[in-house]
Amino acid sequence: MKTIQEMKFIQKLKKLDNKQRLRYSLMIIGILALAPPVGFITQLFGSGTLCGNLCPRMAIGTAFTRELFTRTAGVALLFIWLGITFFFGRWMCSHVCPAGSLTEFGSKLLPGRFKIDYCKIVDAPLFRYGFLGAYILLPVVGVASICCAYCSFSVIPETFGALFVPRLANMLTTGSRIVSILLFVFLLGIFARDGRGHCHLVCPVGALDSIMNAIGAKLPFTYRERIHLDDCSGCGYCATSCPAWAIQVDKSAEKIAKIDQRKCYQCRLCESKCPKNVIYYGRPSRQKDHRNEKFVEQVLISNTIQD
Repeated sequence: MKTIQEMKFIQKLKKLDNKQRLRYSLMIIGILALAPPVGFITQLFGSGTLCGNLCPRMAIGTAFTRELFTRTAGVALLFIWLGITFFFGRWMCSHVCPAGSLTEFGSKLLPGRFKIDYCKIVDAPLFRYGFLGAYILLPVVGVASICCAYCSFSVIPETFGALFVPRLANMLTTGSRIVSILLFVFLLGIFARDGRGHCHLVCPVGALDSIMNAIGAKLPFTYRERIHLDDCSGCGYCATSCPAWAIQVDKSAEKIAKIDQRKCYQCRLCESKCPKNVIYYGRPSRQKDHRNEKFVEQVLISNTIQD
């Protein structure tokens, strides 16, 4: 007999719109391609997981030159990853990365009352950029091994793969691996609000991806989650539904929702929740926002009358 939680999960799946169905489909493909026991892409490079020749994380920091020659595939993947983000947004983090996908799926099976909303507790961009800085500096002081010992990129897919491959289960019994499982799979994974606490806070690739996303969003030819400001009513449905707290509603006289591209990981849930369909994925709209002009005009008229 199905549990109540499983029935609720199935009901939610049936209510998904096409954007969310596409996302979950790509997440499943990403798991099959980059995580054990299948890992049909990672196996082409001699490993069943991203922890190997295809690891993009190892190329970040002072060892870049060495990795360029010894782990060329991983460096190439990092550049492809960041290139896609620059032009099209965070598709790799939100739709492809197996580490985030696995814990997000696991989190959906857990009742909301047991979850922790880390993005509401800490400033995610500040924390993740501080972590990125520490990650780059640690090898300089001779403790590079800690970066591999506590790595969400490897431990989350390997924990999932251990359910099917006994060899991986044996690899996860060391002290650092057990701590990593508790931290990344459970505390910052399944028990996080959206199952991606480790993505928001302690992923060096995610931190670089966030920076690239924010820089690219300022250009007129890039694709991002955007808002038709003229039509936004400031209702706040998008802000309350955003798992990364990437949307804030301006509390000025003219309420407008604004997207923080440093936090947004393009889950596109806000598009599905917006009652007026003013949130879209694409290039900046040519639609001009007349709200500020109208507000300034009202202030000028008011001041004129008072004079």
